[in-house]
Amino acid sequence: MVYTALITPFLNGKVDYKALHKLIQRQIDMKADGIVILGTTGEFSTLSDYERKKIIRFCVNNFDFYFIFGIGGNSPKHIIKLGQYIRRFGNYTVLISSPYYNKATQDGLFQYFKYVIDKIQLPVIVYNIPTRTGVNIDPQTMRQIAKLPYVAGIKEASGNIAQIQEICRTVSVPVFCGDDNLALPCYAVGCTGIISVASNINVENVKRIYQDRNLQLYQKELPFYKSLFQCVNPIPVKYQLSKMGLCQNELRLPLTPLVSEE
Repeated sequence: MVYTALITPFLNGKVDYKALHKLIQRQIDMKADGIVILGTTGEFSTLSDYERKKIIRFCVNNFDFYFIFGIGGNSPKHIIKLGQYIRRFGNYTVLISSPYYNKATQDGLFQYFKYVIDKIQLPVIVYNIPTRTGVNIDPQTMRQIAKLPYVAGIKEASGNIAQIQEICRTVSVPVFCGDDNLALPCYAVGCTGIISVASNINVENVKRIYQDRNLQLYQKELPFYKSLFQCVNPIPVKYQLSKMGLCQNELRLPLTPLVSEE
């Protein structure tokens, strides 16, 4: 499976819904298997609750497609309210990262996911991205979390292949690669798909690498993948999409647009 972690386009400080419609339709036309809305690449942390809810309504009202909605944050009550709002529209999958800044213990992480998942009661992809959250979900903790009701998958973006291999080996839910740079190694150790930034630009090549385990294509694409992460995501990918005429090169502070020297 190839799911695209979609950007959120802005125009003059507001969400650009015309560009968002175009980007979603483009993903459908390119045959992505699903789209992650309001993830890290979607700059969820600088969107208000009103904006998040409006984006969710826009997606479900305009497209019959497989959406995964990011509801990351660090306040359980806030995340639960957003998850329960999504539940009004159907049994949509949600992506929940470990809480950032709080720096929970491993037991705290387990209790956190147990609590919010029980209140939301939607399919959940558990998202481990320690470079953003400050805390790694260790494999033994992830095993516990993966046994909880409603856990439908794991997105692993720790960058640690040994850890990813251990998780793939010991859980019964799908594990998705969360880093385009490590796509082929992750498939080799058991990942069953990818949540990709690169597929914002081109789904076909990301799919070919996934479906065919195509080493030659993967090696050819690596410089491009690395360029997408040479500075903070989604700065480079939004720049590239703007050069393609698909959105404005506009981000929200503290992120700033790519400059010519970069």
